[in-house]
Amino acid sequence: MSIVVKSDVVMDECVFLMSASGRATRQNDRSANQGGYETVNAVRDVTLSQYTFGAKPMSVAAWSEVEGVYEDTDAGAFGFLIKDPIHHAVTVADGALQGYMAGVQFGTPGFGNGTPLYILGQLTRPKSTSRTRFRVRTRPNGTPSVFRGGSPVTVGVGAGNIGLSAAPVYVTFVADASQNVTGVTVGATTQVTLAAALSGLVIGGRLWLQDLTGADAALLNNLSHQITNISGGSSNVYTLATNTAGKTITVAGTGKKYPQPDESLTWAGEFHVPVHFVSDDLDWDVILGGDIEDRLIAGPNVVLMEVREA
Repeated sequence: MSIVVKSDVVMDECVFLMSASGRATRQNDRSANQGGYETVNAVRDVTLSQYTFGAKPMSVAAWSEVEGVYEDTDAGAFGFLIKDPIHHAVTVADGALQGYMAGVQFGTPGFGNGTPLYILGQLTRPKSTSRTRFRVRTRPNGTPSVFRGGSPVTVGVGAGNIGLSAAPVYVTFVADASQNVTGVTVGATTQVTLAAALSGLVIGGRLWLQDLTGADAALLNNLSHQITNISGGSSNVYTLATNTAGKTITVAGTGKKYPQPDESLTWAGEFHVPVHFVSDDLDWDVILGGDIEDRLIAGPNVVLMEVREA
């Protein structure tokens, strides 16, 4: 089964004070032909971190912290948290939210996509390009500061507020506004009529739908849909890019407005990394003898691997 991370077990930073080394890991399938031409296929394109410590000696007190965490997590059967020795905070410049819809990451990192649920992450980019990669951060250290269009977002239950789940942490927005669905016309594109227009929705924006019924309602329910046209005397008829030709969807349900693709969604704060012991065994050596307070212990090598949670 998946590794459960104990949120209340955080390895003390004293373990990393003497020395630590790290590794960013991927998984690629590499091969070369007789002409020397190589091919590489990405098997796992998600970056995970690996940490090694204990190669240099540490105090008995620091080693006792390692043993304590090892015992409490059943030698890696459970995970725990650490503060990455070199990366443990994000700013609004590199902290981004990305939508989470139908169980997968969805939309452009750092912008809304008409959905209520978002995951926290960190953008990485080389200086030579504007291209970025999104690194998920599921364990903020404390309450993260979330910003929408550069303005702070309140944690609460009012329109446009957010809620934060228990770890692993997801951000859920309260809808800005909602209206009842009064009509659905199926086809290569889908027309949805609301009781009144939702202010702020534009062509190219996204409309969230839920609670529709009928045999094929799952095509529309609990999803955000791209708006390709807005019509009607009250601008309350939304044409969606979603194909429902020949399907059965009953007139009912609700349309809602959540953060849109032209709105930036960023965050700032510190974070922990969920990890587990790679080996069932924990070796140690006494490098310097003497009184207990003077002794130095080496690992010689303890390896921790990041636990992927999203």
